Amino acid sequence: METKVLCDNSDKFYFVNRKELKYNQEILVHFKPYIIESYKTKEWANTMTKGPSATVYVTESNKETCKLLQQFANTLYDWVAPNLPEDLTFIKNDFAWFSCTTHEEFGGFSIRSDYYRNLIGEIHGLKIQKVE
Repeated sequence: METKVLCDNSDKFYFVNRKELKYNQEILVHFKPYIIESYKTKEWANTMTKGPSATVYVTESNKETCKLLQQFANTLYDWVAPNLPEDLTFIKNDFAWFSCTTHEEFGGFSIRSDYYRNLIGEIHGLKIQKVE
């Protein structure tokens, strides 16, 4: 999936660092100027952990951060420990419209308008399976 489409149609995104996993800390240095907030939690999109709290980094979605996402990974599922933070989730108007659990190679859309329904239909190479 094209990360650019997700970035262009979002005002922010987040990724997650889990305490029990090692990450390349240099990645956070690149995103630091764009991080809106960070917080610790045991729940985020599609995930509930019984282990230690994870740190969520909410980041501006703009041309610079989109370039960084593309620079560090070839696909969304490359965003996995130990090289990169995990579970990219894209947000528009405080609504998480795309989330992914990268270590399971699972991603999903939450659609609440025709705009996003039409948008995902235009993403080249996307295979959609409807889940009720």
